[in-house]
Amino acid sequence: MIDTELVPYAAPPQAAHEPLPPVDFGTARRAAELALRLGDVDIALRAGHGLLRAFPDAASPLALLGHALLEAGDPYAASDYFRHALELNPLDAGAWAGLAGALASTGSPEATEALERAALHDPLGSEGLAPGVAAAPALGLGVVYLCRGMPTLAAAELQQAVAFNPGRDDLRAHYAEALRRAGNLNEARRQLRALEQSSPLALPTVLLGAALAGEADARALRTLCAHHDPDGAITRRFFAPENPPWELPATPKIPSDHDLELLKPYLHLVGGQKARSSHLPPAEDSSPHAPVASKRSPSSAPRRAPVELDPDVRSYIATTDQLRHRIADVGGGPRPLAPWSSGLPLAQVILSSRAGLRRRFGEAGLAAVNLRLRTLTDALRRRGLHTDLCYLDDATSLRTPEGDTIAPVAADPTAIRELVQSLAEAHAGRGRELRVLLIIGGDDVVPFHRLPNPIPDDDPLVLSDNPYASDDAGHAVPQRIVARVPEGAGSDPALLLTILDSMIAHHNGERPRARLMLPLRQAHKAPRTEIVGGYAAEIWGETSREALDAIEPRAQLRFSPPLTAGDFDRQPLAARRLLYINLHGAQGLPNFYGQPDSPWSGPATKLPVALRPDQINGAVAGGMLLMEACYGAELAGRTPANSIPLRALASGALACVGATVNAYGSSQTPLVAADLLFQRMLAQLANGSPLGEALHHARHEFAQEMYRRQGYLDDVDVKTLIEFVLLGDPWAVLESGGDGRQPWPASRIAGIERVPKPRPKAVLTESDVPLDLVRLAREALRRVMPGAGVAPLLITAQQNPRRQRKGDPEQNLVFSARENHATADGYYVTQAAHVTLNGKAVVKMVHTR
Repeated sequence: MIDTELVPYAAPPQAAHEPLPPVDFGTARRAAELALRLGDVDIALRAGHGLLRAFPDAASPLALLGHALLEAGDPYAASDYFRHALELNPLDAGAWAGLAGALASTGSPEATEALERAALHDPLGSEGLAPGVAAAPALGLGVVYLCRGMPTLAAAELQQAVAFNPGRDDLRAHYAEALRRAGNLNEARRQLRALEQSSPLALPTVLLGAALAGEADARALRTLCAHHDPDGAITRRFFAPENPPWELPATPKIPSDHDLELLKPYLHLVGGQKARSSHLPPAEDSSPHAPVASKRSPSSAPRRAPVELDPDVRSYIATTDQLRHRIADVGGGPRPLAPWSSGLPLAQVILSSRAGLRRRFGEAGLAAVNLRLRTLTDALRRRGLHTDLCYLDDATSLRTPEGDTIAPVAADPTAIRELVQSLAEAHAGRGRELRVLLIIGGDDVVPFHRLPNPIPDDDPLVLSDNPYASDDAGHAVPQRIVARVPEGAGSDPALLLTILDSMIAHHNGERPRARLMLPLRQAHKAPRTEIVGGYAAEIWGETSREALDAIEPRAQLRFSPPLTAGDFDRQPLAARRLLYINLHGAQGLPNFYGQPDSPWSGPATKLPVALRPDQINGAVAGGMLLMEACYGAELAGRTPANSIPLRALASGALACVGATVNAYGSSQTPLVAADLLFQRMLAQLANGSPLGEALHHARHEFAQEMYRRQGYLDDVDVKTLIEFVLLGDPWAVLESGGDGRQPWPASRIAGIERVPKPRPKAVLTESDVPLDLVRLAREALRRVMPGAGVAPLLITAQQNPRRQRKGDPEQNLVFSARENHATADGYYVTQAAHVTLNGKAVVKMVHTR
């Protein structure tokens, strides 16, 4: 039994009051944690002691008291409680994070190791809550796979981790559980015997024993589990994302005492009913990454309490904020041009098709490309990146040095995706994570995936590389980084060879050919205000400014109008290492266009030409071009002569990010769609992340933010996540430093539905919708589309996923309109806009870029 008198505590006198009816342990624990999060430290302390008196063998009250004492300013007493909690449950990420905070407050060098343990045991949440604070755990990939429900890959990773760290019982516990889920019960029991010798009373050992033992022994072990974990929260977390292998007992009730009485204001917030009710139903704990359950209307039965996020993950927020200024820079050095993989078993694969390259460029062209790919592979390996060159149709290139053999496949997107997954599994079996996939060639060599377009606009399909980066059925929020080196239209390999030569020179440390305003030797040392710039349509000035502020609040941002293509060459924006563009683009057209701010001056107004391909020549040499424009990354029929990104890459830019089809944004805050995605990407670049990593994390942050706002991903969100591609070097960084080796941060998976449930749509006419709603939608659309007052409307109705109360609208209504805008160079750009109404409220409005 744990000593409950670790910290002497004298409760102040209590006034007379009506006793609180018995409350179940889980509801009381969550109420105490909520009190702590809201700043009622004294109530949390007293409630924690009340819980510990009622259940002296439980682990969660110890961690709760540790967090409360840390918040109260007593890190030494907090450390004692955290250590006792970790004796019972060494996999408690929240307790490890709390211990790290307490140790950092006392100046202990052990803080960093404790924080690494926190990140290891909560790999799907820790990095997302505190990016850059905790270094990515070098041994944590197996835990990531286990939390994602991939036990075979997890077992392969954890086998290597345990072999190199035989004294780490926490790794052995994860390994034994991965083996159990994968069906290797004999080896799982062998690992369990080792745990029983070194840590027989630890809760992971007891949980594994209960799952692997015969029925007679399992009953006693399950009873012991219930003593340590009365509400089953730790048990569910240990077996997540699967259900526990036995039915958990009902959560026990706690008689009220003077300490638990103080939780009365918080009980109705976590239990789903008012605190004075004599029957507070227990709320189920769940995996921190399960979708939040919607509330039923009062007339529905039975009523269940809402599912909350994992308390360990929530507590991580408070502790890591205290650590940010103490240990954020531990072990960090200047970032190299390409991040080193020291300490992280990361692998990168360069993938192409021999037949595709031969068909495009002939034998001589194939040979020239192959030579450069081998040179690039060697350069990346010298930078510390484990890199393999593979051809999807060449069995020899698919044979790994360790002897793994993978069969070649046809140039079919589904088959290639399965090939990539096989490569990932082969690397996992060797203790590595396939982190980056670099595709060589455009759609004719390694085809894009054709995904359904969820939005009613001009795009029949969405060309995307996301499925190559996803191991599960979802492809909106991928698990790894994917980039593509395009070759342009025609039979000349010059563009592809030029881009590869630029990448090779970059990774060999050679300076780019550029027409920079600053001398090359000073370019990498220049203030960020001089190397970052933006160019946007005037109508999107507010959202563009907010996006660009994420990387540099003082960065120059010019607008069109008044700036036009005729003025661009005379602007400092033509000499930047990073150029952010938020202009109009159009299918098949070479130029980007501006748009004046409201009021629109009439139908005779033409969109000014803001940028031509020839003007980007050398403008971002050695840097990157980030484009929100529609069709910014369209490759079909494109060459450097009629494509702004291809001209940028041909003249020395390292990488470009753009949309393959129509992209969406807004002219007002809060940021949505591409504006929000690019803001998060720019923020990642500001922290020194490589561009591939920045886009990868931005997708996760975007999805997490939209789930926070909406509770689901709508059609605009899904299209935004799948349509943007990275062309060029995924290892490019904005500012290069010295040669310090710094590993990349751990993969961050947002707490969302990775495969959103389909929501049926119904197409309506204006006569099916109340007239006041039609008027409201047209008024909103007119702000960005002058002709929306009379334009035909496409109206779709979708189920409202967040309907929680009786009286809430059962469906959202989306009103869509289109309008053609003439351009100054004699073309027309089709603009689409969509406004979403929930009841009589405009909840979202987007329009094409």
